[in-house]
Amino acid sequence: MPDSPSCSLCLFRHVCRDASTADLSPGAQKSLQPTHVTVAAGDAFYRQGRPVAAVFPLREGSAKQVYESPLGWRQVTGFSLSGDVLGLEPNEASAYSVSAIALQDTMCCVVSIEALRTHMADPPFRDSVLAVMRHQAERERILLVAIGSMRAAQRLAMLLLDLDTEHRRRGGTDGSLTLAMSRTDIASLLGLTLETVSRLLSRFASVGLISVRQRRLRLIDRDGLAAVYADLEPMPRQAPAAMAAHAGPGDEPHLF
Repeated sequence: MPDSPSCSLCLFRHVCRDASTADLSPGAQKSLQPTHVTVAAGDAFYRQGRPVAAVFPLREGSAKQVYESPLGWRQVTGFSLSGDVLGLEPNEASAYSVSAIALQDTMCCVVSIEALRTHMADPPFRDSVLAVMRHQAERERILLVAIGSMRAAQRLAMLLLDLDTEHRRRGGTDGSLTLAMSRTDIASLLGLTLETVSRLLSRFASVGLISVRQRRLRLIDRDGLAAVYADLEPMPRQAPAAMAAHAGPGDEPHLF
């Protein structure tokens, strides 16, 4: 399978035969040749509690992580995009701590846990894995703080800014996002109700912070969203003129 743009972000890019990026060191060998699978929307890459058998670098598409409580409730704990690696467990845990579900038809590589452990013996590769896991842990800490102490508008602004940052890390520059996750998933992640998420998206659009056309969302005023996130000033009131200036034909803030 030809090199994917997401390969440039993948942990395994320096050892994978699919990737065309440079090696970590002059003597490094591209010894990894992962298998490739497509996971249909709604299907699981792996289930919580099952033995860790592989990790899954995402080539195209996206996924959500879901924690399933012994009491029966389910909580979305994060979203992953192309270039991310699903299934990395801290401290070499023997079982997956969450389930990973495809948000759309998603193409991924499959790297056995044995291959991962073999490459972890290489210090530069191990440092790369630990850096990714620290990045993930930091995003999780920010989310926990938001849920525990921030208002609803701050939480949603935080998520949109985080998704925009990840989009830019993948080469995006225009502030446009395709939201594969549903409003229900967003509400679960942020600890809000579906109605609150829908109301805030419409409010953000009405004051010119974002525009929404079905599942295409564009950040119009990133600084304004950052101010909402930081709670620097009250949310501005509706500004129809500003909204009309940015909205395109068919823009419907209440959709998706």
